[in-house]
Amino acid sequence: MPASPRFISVAVPTPLRSTFQYRLEGGQSVRPGSRVLVPFGHRKLAGVVTGIEEEPNVDNKKIRQVLDVFDDSASLTDPILKLCQWAAGYYDHPIGDVIANALPTLIRKGGNPRDPLNKLHITSAGANADPTVLRRAPAQRQLLANLIDEPLTRGEIKLRRISSRTVKSLIDKDWAEWQQERTEPDQPFELGSVHIPDIEITGEQADAIAAIDDTTPYLLQGITGSGKTEVYLRLMEPLLKAGSQILVLVPEIGLTPQTVARFRDRFDVPLTLLHSSLSDRERALGWMQAKEGSVGIILGTRSAVFTPLLNPGAIIVDEEHDTSYKQQDGFRYSARDLAVLRGQFEQMPVVLGSATPSLESLHNVETGKYRHLQLRKRPPGTVSESYELVDTRHLERREGFTRALRNRIKDQLAIGDQVLVFLNRRGFAPVMMCSDCNWIAHCRRCDAKLTYHLNLNSLVCHHCGSSNHNIISCQACGSNHVAAIGLGTQRIEQTLKEMFPNYPVLRIDRDSTRRQGAMEDFVEQVGSGEPAILVGTQLLSKGHHFPNVTLVALLDIDAGFYSSDFRALEKLGQLILQVGGRAGRAEKPGTVVIQSDFATHPLLQTLITNGYAEFSELLLKERQDLELPPYTFNALIRAEAADSSLAREFLESISDGRKSSPSVDLLGPIPALMEKKAGRFRQILILTSNSRPQLHRELHERVTLAESLPISKKVRWAVDVDPVDFF
Repeated sequence: MPASPRFISVAVPTPLRSTFQYRLEGGQSVRPGSRVLVPFGHRKLAGVVTGIEEEPNVDNKKIRQVLDVFDDSASLTDPILKLCQWAAGYYDHPIGDVIANALPTLIRKGGNPRDPLNKLHITSAGANADPTVLRRAPAQRQLLANLIDEPLTRGEIKLRRISSRTVKSLIDKDWAEWQQERTEPDQPFELGSVHIPDIEITGEQADAIAAIDDTTPYLLQGITGSGKTEVYLRLMEPLLKAGSQILVLVPEIGLTPQTVARFRDRFDVPLTLLHSSLSDRERALGWMQAKEGSVGIILGTRSAVFTPLLNPGAIIVDEEHDTSYKQQDGFRYSARDLAVLRGQFEQMPVVLGSATPSLESLHNVETGKYRHLQLRKRPPGTVSESYELVDTRHLERREGFTRALRNRIKDQLAIGDQVLVFLNRRGFAPVMMCSDCNWIAHCRRCDAKLTYHLNLNSLVCHHCGSSNHNIISCQACGSNHVAAIGLGTQRIEQTLKEMFPNYPVLRIDRDSTRRQGAMEDFVEQVGSGEPAILVGTQLLSKGHHFPNVTLVALLDIDAGFYSSDFRALEKLGQLILQVGGRAGRAEKPGTVVIQSDFATHPLLQTLITNGYAEFSELLLKERQDLELPPYTFNALIRAEAADSSLAREFLESISDGRKSSPSVDLLGPIPALMEKKAGRFRQILILTSNSRPQLHRELHERVTLAESLPISKKVRWAVDVDPVDFF
């Protein structure tokens, strides 16, 4: 007698906020989290099982049959499925898309990273070859040396920046060949040797390590250079010895090289990286190794929060204040907040570390949700940096530099130290202007000015990426008197090269670090300790350790004082201390010079004189008085269309009518702070309340209404819960 059919609910990657029921015939085995191939309209989609039912919820004849059940080894684990389901509800986002974000692309599409893989192997002829014959081909010689150590995948070859021509040259010599091999599951990891440096931890560090002993979320607040990483490492050691895995989240890919080096120097244990620069197969393989328990440390950026762990030990969220942890398009989740929730689900401690914690995390300390651990001093032998405010209102500046600052830079270089100059604006100049008619170059697709890039000799929009190479004459009056106005990192780089021609000037921003491995090259060059000037954006503020930097100069920071973003002053304070913390991190004392027209501003004076604790306390009091987050809760419904009136009409249609929750206020529709972006017009509807449950109830009703409206198919719209900006 044939087995009776079963029915399964499947989440498929579509914009629809529901699962879909399918029929499973025969004896195929599935469970919640299994991956299946199902028909969806005229397509075949890979989905994930979210539930199993004995009875259909619609007419049995309308239920279609599952086409295939994929290998169970890459199924979603129960804790991660639970996390996805919670996130779909909290962020009011389609469950299928949430799960799609949680899975590596290869696994999401039904693939298996352990399928046969091509690797470049050394041949017997290559192993016996004389490398000196390659003295004029250093790239080939380096590749040959790498292959002697281990075979390389195509992705690893790409990450090492080895050209296809180099690979072909070795193959043509019969010194290397491609071989197909299957990667078998590894055994559970074991911790080998532990290399503890000869340093004495401080009493504050010891207290923090001893305090982390249960599943309470911990906020580890320590001034820059106070040894937060050492606390992480000491926390990790007993967990790794017990066979537990550690998930470490960092805000930027650029932070991974230094972080990896610290972990590998300390622990002889398998480690995997998870970030967007990896190939699909490499990322999927790292995900599988974490799921199987063959790696002890999993280090990744935002989406790594969904990585399954066979033996969960702890989650560490470094630089927890960083807004990079919030996804800004598609599924708009906060990796930091989901990490805290995941710790509760899987009964493991979560440590949020920062020198400048977010006001939300400090508020959670106030309300007892987090436990506060503080490192107020640097270890013995190191001195905290000192701050100097320079009031520039009546001072002459040459390309952004006062005379006093130029002299300070000269003095530090002369004694063999390094200098860091910070400007949070890439490009050469933020404005291109005609001196005859005052025309300013604007992006045709965005409400934004075009930035001049010297190396490209073009105007570039930093919002949509469009560029314009016709910059010889004014587009309004035809005059040739057009000039680049204002400061960007490229201009500062050029200026410093002219001022200090005998010293290298290294520019570190998103333009200069696009090339694979560029950030590692910069860090290595700076790490040499030779006198140099570093010029960069906030990429330089995030956790880098430059022991020979003794002077940090911050230029043009004043935008935070007149921004329309209510978080602007919080971000400014964090930025100043994070960048300033790069100074004097070793035995040499460091100085931070801040040039500002707002040098007498009370909040800036408080930050510099009394520190971040008092600064954040004042900001929290201000937020409470103004009924702003974290004392109230926000959600946005964003809509965009080629016609501004269409986006507005859509939001009006879901905002009109009586509210179901009297404690929720609706504001809008109003234009986004940048209404036009990439040729589309954007409007927002803001929901705010002092009750989170009431806010979510109201939001869900508005979303349900939006899905039922015919006009919703004419606009792009999305929900953003706990938004970090209104851009």
